[in-house]
Amino acid sequence: MNKKVIVDCDGGYDDAVSLILMINAHKKKSIDLKAITCVTGNTDIDNVVKNVSRILDACDSKDIPVYRGADSSLISIESLAVKATEVRYHGHDGFGDVFTDEVDVSYLQKDHAVIALHKLITDNPNEISVVCLAPLTNIALAIKIYPDILKNVKDFYIMGGNSAGLGNTTPQAEFNFYADPESAHILLQSNIKPLWLFPWETCLKSDITIEWRENELGKLKENKKLKLIKTVEDGIYKNKIKRQVYRPCDAFCASAFINPEVIKDYNSCNADVELQGLKTRGFVAIDHLETKKPNINLVTDLDFEEFKTLMLDAFQ
Repeated sequence: MNKKVIVDCDGGYDDAVSLILMINAHKKKSIDLKAITCVTGNTDIDNVVKNVSRILDACDSKDIPVYRGADSSLISIESLAVKATEVRYHGHDGFGDVFTDEVDVSYLQKDHAVIALHKLITDNPNEISVVCLAPLTNIALAIKIYPDILKNVKDFYIMGGNSAGLGNTTPQAEFNFYADPESAHILLQSNIKPLWLFPWETCLKSDITIEWRENELGKLKENKKLKLIKTVEDGIYKNKIKRQVYRPCDAFCASAFINPEVIKDYNSCNADVELQGLKTRGFVAIDHLETKKPNINLVTDLDFEEFKTLMLDAFQ
């Protein structure tokens, strides 16, 4: 049976890789990609919508419904140390600031992403997974407006947060959770279904080399998908120190949904998000004393060889 899924994304480079993986699985009928919902994160919502359009065009998949979602975090409280809205790992537009052509966004559905999440999940009770590759604003809004989705959703797969206090936006916080910690808190504290969390530290374990990306994946017969990610990569990294490790974090999460064997190890535990800490806002606080009931499956190791197999298949 096809696994039904909604992907919530914020239009960065690793979102592109993730969607290419998901669309390939969708075309092969191993999953049923019901919709893509967009949210502000790596870039503003207008650019997210445009970037998703470019991805769908590269995959010849303009038939997949796309919905525009939240254009800001749930509560606009910014740390004095880092303003999440100014963090642009993937360029100002999320795609390396390399494109100048206009994008056709007429494919965009009229309903807001939150309405779409509710309708699709309630129309398919206990059948739809939500793969979250962005700040969790759309998800938190859907929970607050339509709390019944929590009894009807199947499960969540989330790239975000951390497990040992390692951050990539502040010293203690990962970008997706730092950008909207209130939304992450709402989901973690209200969810009653399985939730698979792929934290920053697990992504750091990637042993995939840039050499593999360039000389194996990169040597496949050129097509629109490869051309898109290479163009975006060139824009993002042209003025940066050459990377040694290939680490498209969101794609690790997406690949695990497609093939659960990508998950090598995980721990069930209780987690919440720090909202008030002067230095730790967005930090994931794990109950290491095991005093509370587990609310997440914390993914601690991945099969990166299996991930590479999925990548080679998707980019053919």
